[in-house]
Amino acid sequence: MTTSRCNTHPLMHGLYIRVVYGLCTLCVPSVLAADSIVVPSGQPVSFIEFISEEEADIVRFRFLTPEIGKTYQYADVADDFQVVCDELVTPALMENAIEPAQIVLSMSAVDIPFGEDDPDVLQFFEIFSLENGTCIWEEF
Repeated sequence: MTTSRCNTHPLMHGLYIRVVYGLCTLCVPSVLAADSIVVPSGQPVSFIEFISEEEADIVRFRFLTPEIGKTYQYADVADDFQVVCDELVTPALMENAIEPAQIVLSMSAVDIPFGEDDPDVLQFFEIFSLENGTCIWEEF
């Protein structure tokens, strides 16, 4: 599996994500690199990492949400996923002509390495597809 990962580089003002996907470079607006992202719940959200799985036609955007499981439960943050997908992820993908079959968004109470499971760390996941420039929630 070809996987490309990128996270915020401390010397960059914006976030530049290298993507194996079509041998292009995805330049995500600096709003993703900001310390906090505004969402309906009001919870603190910050970008962790972008992962592209070219063979599976999946892109992943991982976010740190340290208050989930404490102040915020899933019902409190469910609408945040749609806003993040619509306002941050979709424009970045569209700008770079990337149309994956799946977009996986995750929120984690602690920044743990991708693929590792820690039963003490709460994580929420949602899957979307991109259709005509619109983020469509995919029930799983």
